[in-house]
Amino acid sequence: MSKSLDWTTVSDDPNNPEARAAVRAWLTTAQRVHTDTDLLGHIETLVRGKRVLDIGVVEHSLSYMNRPDWRHGRICNVASHCLGIDILAPLVEELNNRGFNVRCVDATSDVDLGERFDVAFIGDVIEHVDNAARLLKFAARHLAPGGRLYVTTPNPFSRKFVRQFKREGVMVVNLDHVAWITPTMAMELARRAGIRLVAYHLVKPFSAFALAVKRLIGWRLEPVEYSFPDYLYEFSSRD
Repeated sequence: MSKSLDWTTVSDDPNNPEARAAVRAWLTTAQRVHTDTDLLGHIETLVRGKRVLDIGVVEHSLSYMNRPDWRHGRICNVASHCLGIDILAPLVEELNNRGFNVRCVDATSDVDLGERFDVAFIGDVIEHVDNAARLLKFAARHLAPGGRLYVTTPNPFSRKFVRQFKREGVMVVNLDHVAWITPTMAMELARRAGIRLVAYHLVKPFSAFALAVKRLIGWRLEPVEYSFPDYLYEFSSRD
């Protein structure tokens, strides 16, 4: 897997044409497309049998915990060890009462949890926080050597959001969001956090027929990313 590009090694001007071209070329090599599973299924393969730090486990309210697709529950079922953290103290207490291993911790703080993990996972949290770079730093310092940090976030360039924009005129999304995190932004956040973006994944199941049509026609007429509503970013510590 190719190492991430630091655009500042090309130019000190973020609008420099050569720097932008270099970033575009690198992102093309860093894109990974998965069409044989859904996003949660893919996440399960990434954490299976591993020590996992799961950041932002509550997912807003107690009602999410009772669903069969509750992400933290699915991760716990396949990980060898899982520690979850969240800032919603009453719901963290409820999860502990239900037998989960969860702590009430601010994941943009300087707290050290006293454990190191094979995988740190941040599921749809980064678009909610005031300081995304501090969130990445928190997660990265809890990685064991060779560990990976995975971050999911909505893709604003996807058909899902473009259609909503056309339909509604004024775009209103989750009212707790403060940012979109696109691939170039993920690269820059990684640089500021002292880590590196090593790949970004697009994950969505397609039938054999739909995939054939996309490869033959669709992805020649529109960017691949247009078909995927989420980004899954993969980061590592700087080696």
